[in-house]
Amino acid sequence: MTEPFSVAELSARRVRTAAGLAAAGLTGALVSDPANVRYLGGFALEQPWISRTRPTLLVLDGTGRVTVVASEAVALDDPPVDAIVRYAVPRDLPAAAARALAAAGDGVGAELGGEHRIGTGLDEHRAIEALYDRPFGDAGPALWAARLVKSEAELQRLRAASAIGDRVYARLFGGEIRAGETERELGRRVRRLMLEEGADEPGWVMLTSGRGSYDRLLSAPRDRVLRRDELIWLDIACRVDGYWSDHSRACVVGRPSAEQIACQEIVVDATRRGVAAVAPGVAMGQVAAAAAIPGEAAPGRLGHGLGLGTTEPPDVIAGSDVVLEPGMVFTVEPIAVRAHGMYQAEAVVAVTANGHELLTGAPSEITAVAGRR
Repeated sequence: MTEPFSVAELSARRVRTAAGLAAAGLTGALVSDPANVRYLGGFALEQPWISRTRPTLLVLDGTGRVTVVASEAVALDDPPVDAIVRYAVPRDLPAAAARALAAAGDGVGAELGGEHRIGTGLDEHRAIEALYDRPFGDAGPALWAARLVKSEAELQRLRAASAIGDRVYARLFGGEIRAGETERELGRRVRRLMLEEGADEPGWVMLTSGRGSYDRLLSAPRDRVLRRDELIWLDIACRVDGYWSDHSRACVVGRPSAEQIACQEIVVDATRRGVAAVAPGVAMGQVAAAAAIPGEAAPGRLGHGLGLGTTEPPDVIAGSDVVLEPGMVFTVEPIAVRAHGMYQAEAVVAVTANGHELLTGAPSEITAVAGRR
């Protein structure tokens, strides 16, 4: 069980973000992406993010002061913020947001790009901007700069989420995979195991199986029946207090072939090379170069940042000049696709003061599973 983030940590986040906004010529930020509201606000909401009629927004001013804009129906339970502005019905949201913005100066930014998402409807966003009476700048780069380096408290949550993923794979490959069931049935079991192992909520379950199906990288489980002696590839994730895990692993109910073992060994070696290159002061492009598999086409990148977002900066990509700093967390996941399997051994790595810490511990080889009928 994680302790709440301290007031000192939340204050440091806000001041750091405000400084980044000021460097970009902005006097504050209006945020509505749930991850950014959670990061700056220090509180989590569930149903209001699903009920799009009652968005929750947050305004950060240049001093690090935080004002939350929320529906009267939303229970905030004394959040660690400076002020709360309430609105009664959805049509009152723009006016409430404009009241919160009044103290944030005349150069406020919003989440306009760079993998951020606005958490209101476009019409609401435009109505807020009209009442603010000046165009919003882009707060996205300053928000990412603040979130890029994780604190020890954030790392604790990322470690806990990864450990849950490790335990789920141990149970799956220890006998919870069954030939004769469908991919969809397996996907349901994976989500249940995540909760049983301590996740606050299950995330995605991507999986694929069967010759001709291994190009399905971002793949939803199907009604296809799992068969013995074929590779089953999974990519699973869960959340602990908002922070994500991310694991891809594979097994065979029966025994993997020599060809499958050899392909996985190539990918595992490349992943280890990439992880070994991780250290403070290293350019991300060097990590990508170390993890590259000659002759294999990577699907855009060889890894991605991980935190309150499932994928966030920094990208592990060739030529990147992003310099690694202690506290950055990202995946290293070279891949090879063949007719007989998808081969990957995703690692989640945190940059430390002296090198790196590997957060994922599930075995990287293809696991031979006895399976239950």
